[in-house]
Amino acid sequence: MSTDTADDLVVVADPVTVTDAVVTRFAEAVGAPAGQVPATLAAALTAPVQRAVMEHPALRIDLARTLHTAQSSEHHRPIRVGDVLTATATVTGVRSARGGRMIGFDTLLRDADGEPVQTLTSALLTAEVEA
Repeated sequence: MSTDTADDLVVVADPVTVTDAVVTRFAEAVGAPAGQVPATLAAALTAPVQRAVMEHPALRIDLARTLHTAQSSEHHRPIRVGDVLTATATVTGVRSARGGRMIGFDTLLRDADGEPVQTLTSALLTAEVEA
């Protein structure tokens, strides 16, 4: 994974190949029908890059004092077995909020051609942490 400074924090994950085994395990875990790729697989595929954002030292996030306040996703096309996907997480804003900070970030999942597959948008409310 690669990262930039906190002012324009971007984290890019290594590409991941969507295999039958990955889809089967995930579908069984969430109770999805066999043979279908659940749209929510994107959350599992992007979790490492999202965690890298939350753990980036420049953001000073104490996960024990953080509340996930919002999550949405935009589906550009279905995820398919055989896709090679890369997740890029970008901090979209940091602002003060009642003794803490609101931190927003988008995670874009792209295929091997660079085309968007899903965009996940997250917001966190975190207690202020000393630098």
